[in-house]
Amino acid sequence: MRQKIVWGIITAIVLAVLLLPLVDKTSGTTRVIVDHTSKEIVYPACYDQADLTNWIDEMSFSNALNEYEYDVRDDCSKEHLQEGKTSVLMRIFG
Repeated sequence: MRQKIVWGIITAIVLAVLLLPLVDKTSGTTRVIVDHTSKEIVYPACYDQADLTNWIDEMSFSNALNEYEYDVRDDCSKEHLQEGKTSVLMRIFG
């Protein structure tokens, strides 16, 4: 009886960790391109579509958002660099 309760609690904890929105949708270590003139963040695959100046740099997504406070503006980059939280399962399979 006691063993079933322990396993039930362990199962509930594991499911909560996997299903609750605990992790960022985009990892903070994702490398991005920033345009210091327009203060814009661009996902590398969207570089050709973005209208960037010559003052560009590469850095982590979290650094561009938190330290420089730049924005993601173009639609292609917004699709790849989503802000907010998601569950571990959605991050793995999404």
